[in-house]
Amino acid sequence: LFLRHTDQHVIDQIKKEHPEWVAEGGVCKPCSEYYQGQLTGESPEANIGPQGSRNRFWMGLVSLGVGWVLASRIRNQSNPFLAAVLFLPFFAGMLGLFQARGKTCALLAARGLRNMDQGPAPVSDSNIAGHFRRRGRNIFIKSALAALLLTLFTLLM
Repeated sequence: LFLRHTDQHVIDQIKKEHPEWVAEGGVCKPCSEYYQGQLTGESPEANIGPQGSRNRFWMGLVSLGVGWVLASRIRNQSNPFLAAVLFLPFFAGMLGLFQARGKTCALLAARGLRNMDQGPAPVSDSNIAGHFRRRGRNIFIKSALAALLLTLFTLLM
């Protein structure tokens, strides 16, 4: 529910970010919805807050570090199947980095949730929830491909 007072906040935010905009032209519906989403937290830009992004970034770096340490130990082994174990830390590392970069937790997105650093909450807009689900799926796919490439690269070293 948006009242006139909230509409004025939307207009103020538009003017702040786009000083060339003139009120006489009116507010287009997509712009109004975007800025209302910004005010309510129902933005399609992120389903995790700044702390969640930082946590995933550091988890990604640590996991990649573990992968490289394991790679240095496994490289001298003659069993190539042992090297396949590297896929797991590489996957976790890339997943963390891609989630931090995209400000999207793939697991929360798959469940239709968001956590803006105040605990998990449902995404009420079905279009935004669908957007997050697609983005989360892409993050999983990119992470798996990157982990596979890192694992293969390590085997060939």
